[in-house]
Amino acid sequence: MSAGPNLGSNANTCSSEATASTAGGIKSPHGDEAILTYDVLDEKQAIRSVADDGAGATVLFSGTTRDSFRGKQVTRLEYEAYSSLALKTLQSLLVKAHTSAPFAENPIPLSANADPQSNDSSEDRITRCYIAHRLGAVSVGECSILIAVSSPHRKEAFAVAEWLLEEVKKNVAVWKREFYATGDVVTARDGDAGPLDPSRAETADASTSDWSWKANFPAA
Repeated sequence: MSAGPNLGSNANTCSSEATASTAGGIKSPHGDEAILTYDVLDEKQAIRSVADDGAGATVLFSGTTRDSFRGKQVTRLEYEAYSSLALKTLQSLLVKAHTSAPFAENPIPLSANADPQSNDSSEDRITRCYIAHRLGAVSVGECSILIAVSSPHRKEAFAVAEWLLEEVKKNVAVWKREFYATGDVVTARDGDAGPLDPSRAETADASTSDWSWKANFPAA
């Protein structure tokens, strides 16, 4: 496993072309980090990125390519993104993670070990976050997304990690192309887990560099 994603010259920027699917990274004012990379994701790097002596809990989620979907054998996934827009959205999510947003629909009482003088529900209850998403081909068993969250207390770390995952799936401009053993290929937003739509089906002979289906998504 590599020591960390190779961000190259795109470490804190992304292509001037809004539609370019390029590696890149962005940070929040809290020191959180989000990256898009073609490299193998590194779980140790994710944990190091959120490490803090004041954090008593670290939650790591690793999402991997499974070998089947709705009874069809999956051979691999490929990911593309509007990197400039995706990174802007990821940065916004990292900022919101430090507010009451992750607890709006799932309130969590302050830990018994929390400061008894603090009753402010909007108080920042986590320490640091990290999100990494793969681009390009991701084989069965390989990791496509890593989310790490550190917090003084475990409940908050679990809650924010799950919230970040759901928000990434719903709102970040990343698409996947799913390849099956039958030769069929289906494209969808990364968070789209609905029934297979025959109208989106292609064949494995279709160009994997076109991604013309993305044109329906507005550029930032």
